Amino acid sequence: MPLREHHKLAAIDIMRSTIDRSEADRPGAAMAALAGGAPEYLGWGDGDAACETLATLGCVELEYAAIRRGVCLIDAAQRGVVLVSGHDAIDLLDRLLSQKVGELKPGESAAGFLLDRTGRIQSDVLVIHSDQGILLDVDRQDVTAVASAIEAMTFSEDVAARSGDDWYTLEAHGPELANVLTACGITLPEPGHAATCSVDGRSVIVARWDTAGTPGVRIHLQRADAVHMWESLHAKGAASGLRTRSIGWLAFNMARIEARTPWWHIDFGEQSLPHETGLLDERVSFTKGCYPGQEIVARMEHLGHPKQILRVLPMPDERLPIAGGQIFSDEDGSPGDPIGVVTSSGPSPMRGNASTALAVLKWSHATIGETVRCMADGELIRVAIAAVGDDVQEDRR
Repeated sequence: MPLREHHKLAAIDIMRSTIDRSEADRPGAAMAALAGGAPEYLGWGDGDAACETLATLGCVELEYAAIRRGVCLIDAAQRGVVLVSGHDAIDLLDRLLSQKVGELKPGESAAGFLLDRTGRIQSDVLVIHSDQGILLDVDRQDVTAVASAIEAMTFSEDVAARSGDDWYTLEAHGPELANVLTACGITLPEPGHAATCSVDGRSVIVARWDTAGTPGVRIHLQRADAVHMWESLHAKGAASGLRTRSIGWLAFNMARIEARTPWWHIDFGEQSLPHETGLLDERVSFTKGCYPGQEIVARMEHLGHPKQILRVLPMPDERLPIAGGQIFSDEDGSPGDPIGVVTSSGPSPMRGNASTALAVLKWSHATIGETVRCMADGELIRVAIAAVGDDVQEDRR
């Protein structure tokens, strides 16, 4: 992790900060200095692909505020890269992924699933067709599996795939993102697009990827250039009067749950079918050629439905469901029958700090607008079901 020293400096900076809590819905002094310390990390993945990723620098609420009010920078050590080259590369990827990518041109991107032949998801993949070739943005744990799947599909085609161990990924999110990128000589790409840019003579690939309910990008660059790019984003933003703040996974995770964005390896995994994720429209094309698992996906689309599906549970107050907690049917008596499980949850400041949870529910109990009961802080709470990706503004307090 090349940015550890910068994490320490950012943690010291947070210790010097104060938060105006005068309008906060909680007891305590209006102004409070922050107690700080060393950055905290959490483990990500296992085996040879295991790594640490920054959890927090000392104040999750201050880090979260950067996502909603300014610009946050994320050291995305948990992301990996697969580089695909060759004349037939884009055609092979079109035959491998659930999304239609065969017509992608340089400067365009698309997300799709890599499935096995039973229709189960093996990876969630962002395909970026750049001026430097084709880059696959995946979870670090999936790099070997994705590269191996490409090799297994390659026969006489001119295609080569390799792990981008010499590449690194940063993220940036926030309403002031376009201005910070402009200060670095980068134009914020439109959704579904990516740009190859030069920052101080160093090449970077910037792909639009809105996952936190605000404009966002993934920044792919050589590992050796990660520190310089990190410093440039902070320094050039500050020189333009813009505040950029480093943040960790905990604050980002809170924002992406609030934005109702499911996460691979957390809300759905290797036993999941595309129809169960709530991301079918974004990840699957029904107008493209064959790919592994397509028959299963098509059959479910036209002849049936999944046994379960990912839904959103916008809680009525601050009580927080715990990941792994059961969901019950809303019936007379307490509780009803178990019909699902919470996959992730967090507070939602944009909803008056009421909690939001994502949960996998049985199809028969997953109708939008119907109510279920969820255990939170030791109490069964009635909550109406919402769809993945619904606008959080709809139920903002």
